Amino acid sequence: MTMRQSSRILWVIVAVLLGGGVGGFQLLGGRAEAKGKSAKADDGPKHEVNACGCYKDGAGACFCGKKGKCSCPGDCEPKGCEEKRNKEIQKEVAAETKKAHDADQKQRSKEHASKEPKHKPSGVGQ
Repeated sequence: MTMRQSSRILWVIVAVLLGGGVGGFQLLGGRAEAKGKSAKADDGPKHEVNACGCYKDGAGACFCGKKGKCSCPGDCEPKGCEEKRNKEIQKEVAAETKKAHDADQKQRSKEHASKEPKHKPSGVGQ
């Protein structure tokens, strides 16, 4: 075998290893991955997902995964998030209303106590 033939064989081996041709493994990715099991083939087309885990298709319809979060008000988010947010706001409003009512009652009881006439001791000022 000549030097030229050995260098060709070496280049073929390098090309096969870098191209993922040996046994269906890929050495450039830092991990071995079998042929036909790539993540891109399983996922289908990629969509831009927002912080809630949802995306909109070309027609504007909203699609969310099973583990979607309710952290995107006004954007594409899982079903029920708006109702959940409204219930939470109603609870906060009710709590603040009760707090204000209690403070108002406390203030009125203080005013009522200060308006009571003070009794003079008997025998003084008569």
